[in-house]
Amino acid sequence: MKEQLSDSSLLGFLETQLPEADWDNARLRPLPVAYTCRFWRLDVPGRSYVIKEFFPEAEDNPLFPTLPRQEADALAVLSRHQLSPELEAFAVSPAGTPVLVYGYPSPEHNEIDVSEAAALIGRFAALKEPGQGHQTVPAGYHEVLSRGDAMLAAIPQSRKAANLKRLRPQDNAVEQKPVERSLVHRSFCLGTILATGEGARLIDWQFAGLGDPVEDIVGFVSPGLATLYGLHPLVAHAEDMFLQAYPVQQTVQRFLEERVGYHWCFAAYCLFRHETLMTSNAPAARAYGRALEEEVDLMLRLRAR
Repeated sequence: MKEQLSDSSLLGFLETQLPEADWDNARLRPLPVAYTCRFWRLDVPGRSYVIKEFFPEAEDNPLFPTLPRQEADALAVLSRHQLSPELEAFAVSPAGTPVLVYGYPSPEHNEIDVSEAAALIGRFAALKEPGQGHQTVPAGYHEVLSRGDAMLAAIPQSRKAANLKRLRPQDNAVEQKPVERSLVHRSFCLGTILATGEGARLIDWQFAGLGDPVEDIVGFVSPGLATLYGLHPLVAHAEDMFLQAYPVQQTVQRFLEERVGYHWCFAAYCLFRHETLMTSNAPAARAYGRALEEEVDLMLRLRAR
């Protein structure tokens, strides 16, 4: 970024964007920085806001491009169905970067259990209202394997890539079928569920796309994704509870048949990021390396069953 967005300039900017009258009692504090954006939380009496400043050039990604406008479009639709917080603002910051603000009634507690998470993503999967302008993403066992192949082909000198290729599931292990695409979240985990005063809501829609709801089940049980969000992977009992509580058991059955393809593709993505970020962002590269190890360990456990 050409200019660092300071807390004071951000607060002045928010005063022009939000319909709050009691700015004297407003409290702005930074939250942990993610790989593609910075976060703040703004608290005023009875209401909370999260502010996301998107870093530039994060759109160029082989599996998870960061698309700020897409997140704004998703929030505008999904908040009407009590699936996401309300979109409060989407504008250009004083530093020239995209800034998105969502708001919600302040919660009394922040606990989310796996059954509540399953019900929330199940309601989202059943939603028929389409979002505007969403990308088309790999969907189904065979498409995700092909995307994983492409990412490994982009790092031909990687010795770890050669090892990961040996774990690649066989194409003929799952019958190829057409996929009925719908909007999927794609980074669904306990780290992307927000407790609000009106119940649980889904956040982080910048990676969403038209795909298969199976991917959101995979995300929730993925130990690699949990690791990237700074969470502990789900224990087996919690995974079982989530799958039992998911409203459409036909989707769960397809997940059980196809999950290894999605896990392998995500492992390929983690390896691609690990290799390509080594010189530009070593901490992020190490985080993706840990996520890769988690996904590989899971695939080995699944293979041993």
